[in-house]
Amino acid sequence: MKFTDKFTLLTTAIVLSCITLILLGGIFSLRSLSLKYHQQRMDAIVNLIEIQLDKNIDHKALDAWLPDLLKVSGVIRLQLKDHENVLVDNYYENNIAYPDRLLLRFKYPLKRYPRLVLELETIQPYDEVHFSFYPLLGILSAIFLSLSLLFGSVFWIKKHFRGAELLEQRAKYLLQKNPTARIPLAGEWPKYASKALYDLSTQLEESKKQRSHFDAFIRSQVFIDTTTGLANHFAFINRLEIATEDNSVLSSALLIINFKELESVYWSEGETEYHKLLLQISSLLTQFVSPYEDNFLGRFSKYEFVLMIPQVSYSETEILSKRLMKRLFLLYLPDCLDKDCFFHIGVSHFNSGDKPALLIENVERALLVAEHQKASGWFLEDQSILQNSLQKGSIYWGHFLEKVYTEKKVFFYQQQVISARQNKCHYVQLLARICKDDNPLLPPSVFLVMAKKCGFQPQMEKYILTQILGLLTKRGRNSIAIGISISTDILLNRRVFQWFIYELMQLPKALRKKLVLEISEQCMAHHYEDLRKPLVTLQKIGCKIAIDQVGKVVISTQYIIDFNVDYIKIHQSLIRDVQCRKNNQIALQSLVASCLNSRTKVIALGVDNEYEWKYLRKLGIYAGQGEFLSSASSLTNSPSLCVSGVKC
Repeated sequence: MKFTDKFTLLTTAIVLSCITLILLGGIFSLRSLSLKYHQQRMDAIVNLIEIQLDKNIDHKALDAWLPDLLKVSGVIRLQLKDHENVLVDNYYENNIAYPDRLLLRFKYPLKRYPRLVLELETIQPYDEVHFSFYPLLGILSAIFLSLSLLFGSVFWIKKHFRGAELLEQRAKYLLQKNPTARIPLAGEWPKYASKALYDLSTQLEESKKQRSHFDAFIRSQVFIDTTTGLANHFAFINRLEIATEDNSVLSSALLIINFKELESVYWSEGETEYHKLLLQISSLLTQFVSPYEDNFLGRFSKYEFVLMIPQVSYSETEILSKRLMKRLFLLYLPDCLDKDCFFHIGVSHFNSGDKPALLIENVERALLVAEHQKASGWFLEDQSILQNSLQKGSIYWGHFLEKVYTEKKVFFYQQQVISARQNKCHYVQLLARICKDDNPLLPPSVFLVMAKKCGFQPQMEKYILTQILGLLTKRGRNSIAIGISISTDILLNRRVFQWFIYELMQLPKALRKKLVLEISEQCMAHHYEDLRKPLVTLQKIGCKIAIDQVGKVVISTQYIIDFNVDYIKIHQSLIRDVQCRKNNQIALQSLVASCLNSRTKVIALGVDNEYEWKYLRKLGIYAGQGEFLSSASSLTNSPSLCVSGVKC
């Protein structure tokens, strides 16, 4: 029960109780006074009879006036007894109208005649009085006025305390991290308390935003080129090392674009024109790589830019190199420059497992060949050993994925997320794989990309989610939570999202709390406002939200505050050899600090050795995931996974 209801109920009960007590007290007082007055009249009759006895008047003489006196005094019967002998017995003629149980009986021993006893039977005081409406009008008016004032007071209290309830409700929402609770509600009271709460919440919100901006600023100083806003050489080395070690990325394209003529622009046209042209190149390259998922664009050196595009075949690398050259010819150049010899592109196609140093050497050699051609152009080194999985066309992949979907050839692997303090399994991430002849197990980063090209992605993702929800139901409430990666297509496609919510609502809330949904940070940044409603809906029904691949690119961590996420998972490019790399340490410390004073927990991905794990635990990481902590294993070997309370 709300405070206002309690207060009004208590006030009403007290006032009504007081009115009732006053009325009851008045009734009892009136009766007591009437009985006292009635007894005084009886005493007067007794004294009168005693005086008459003193005069030695015969009792028959009393019959002349005594009945009239008894009638007006309300006496029904009078008896004068001498022990058991009745000397005088006088009845009121209408005594039959009064029941014996309603009569008042008095017994008076005569003081001057000890042997005589006078007994009187009388009617109740005011028994024959007939009350009309007008004598009661004053009392009824007082009661009506009291009740009117009471209900008026209750209405006034409810009206004014409604503002206090609104203020309390907003404070409750603020404690629940509701992003809309900062705005005051109309009618909040007290107004100064409402204004103070608004000012404090605004200041807190601004301080959190400043902290997230400061975090992005710190990381940008480490991994961002200050002139163009693109990634710098350190960020490129980190991404290249991870790309070559990631088995889920089968083949990728690496391009270096050299603009040596930029130096002549600086000396001939001035610094302003130099920066304008540099920003024009950055904007063009950014637009070029934007259609490719998980791309990388950075400034390799003063006059060189580097592009890395994953999951492309050798033939696709040739096509995108031609497209890039056509785009670069659209640059608006100063008159002192010639487009035909302004840029040169070195291209290398690499596979998972290649050495980063060798890749840089190959692409620089390809760039050198392109520069020797003098004219603006590109050169792609020949590569005889190629992965076959990405060489097939959309028709082949469409038939293959339809076959996989029909025959249910999707397998699941598990990898545990180990807590840093207790060294136990916090939750289990499920990894989907499909079987293919030339490459037995393909990860989602391969087959979902091809499924999207073929228009088969919704069916595949719905099937994978259905299997995982079925596994979650089978494992029960006492099991460790399950983590799954979902794409933004599920959240932004209205029909698919409604289906997903419907399937989740079939599960008990205890099971929904065991589900961790992981979303890429880059996807979060690209669809920030569009994802707000789906993520809030998932959180309300009990699911936990994790932001994956954090730190892969420098993005503001404002989503930690806005979406109140449960976990952020640091990308392995920042984890690799973190104990030796100062830049990665600074970025990690900044990310950990951005989660302070929030419920968001930090998880490190790609922990490969003991030295990394020791440093991460020292840094305050909540949990870790990687080959050093737990290798990925098939669910067919351990279908029950883990249960809570059992060390994994």
